[in-house]
Amino acid sequence: MNKREAVIVVDYQNDFGDKNGSLYVSWGELLAPRINEIMKETKAKWGIIITSQDWHPSNHVSFASNFWLPAFSLKDGEVKWPNHCEAGSWWADFIKGFEKSLVDRRVLKGTSKDIDSYSSFGGKEEKTLLSLDEILKEYQIKLLKIVGLATEYCDKATVMDALKLWYEVEIIQSAIAAVNVHPNDGENALEEMRQAWAKILP
Repeated sequence: MNKREAVIVVDYQNDFGDKNGSLYVSWGELLAPRINEIMKETKAKWGIIITSQDWHPSNHVSFASNFWLPAFSLKDGEVKWPNHCEAGSWWADFIKGFEKSLVDRRVLKGTSKDIDSYSSFGGKEEKTLLSLDEILKEYQIKLLKIVGLATEYCDKATVMDALKLWYEVEIIQSAIAAVNVHPNDGENALEEMRQAWAKILP
């Protein structure tokens, strides 16, 4: 019998994958066909699909504008970002071409103004208020396949939390993309995840 598995689609949203998005990840929009393929493969094995989305109020703590700072400024050791993925907006919706009809469950993160979470494990389902970990346990999931955006931020944070919770984790390299603010940030993040015992697959 196959292990129960889930695809976690991390923050595959317009602000990250549209060229006009405030935090556009280069070529992120081109991942949709590969992500769809992975979701269909998992569905064929009776796995489940879970998405995470940044879902921020306009006064969110991660927004530089709320501190009268330029975007990407550091405050108290944390990067303050341009406004992004405001709850209910087109920018917070899924990227064009992503087959959202395949999604079984959805968790939203950063929904309170004073709380931010890069990791999908910091999100909760809107109706049930279940955490990602609680949803995975409900389905008796053992193996997680991580896809989405972006490699060195929310992908990495999700992977690290998953490993701490003793899930088996696979990162599908052809279905993620890095911001690479600094050269090799994405590659360095992949190596860090590999060292933590995540599997990196093509």
